[in-house]
Amino acid sequence: MLFLLARMRLLWAVRSFALRLGRLFLDSRVSPGLKLGAALAALLIVSPINVLGDIPVLGMLDDAAMLGLLGMVFMRMCPPDVVAQYSRRRFASAAVKNVTPSR
Repeated sequence: MLFLLARMRLLWAVRSFALRLGRLFLDSRVSPGLKLGAALAALLIVSPINVLGDIPVLGMLDDAAMLGLLGMVFMRMCPPDVVAQYSRRRFASAAVKNVTPSR
């Protein structure tokens, strides 16, 4: 049961990361050059020509790891204020309303 829960948490984290990357990629405040570079690097990673080569035992797992690393680098190179806008913590804190009565 714990294994299933851990797997579900991992899948949820991957989903959240992918959604955040997609939103950053579609945001107009992120540099078009950065988007183009990330798209070309992603195509290079998943291309059937396989310029970078595979690790023999892992197969497609190394491609997934490299895509994850590319996503982290892309997010790191995006403007911090734009990344902060799409982070979970910002949305959660923005939803809290101050209900303290004024004096």
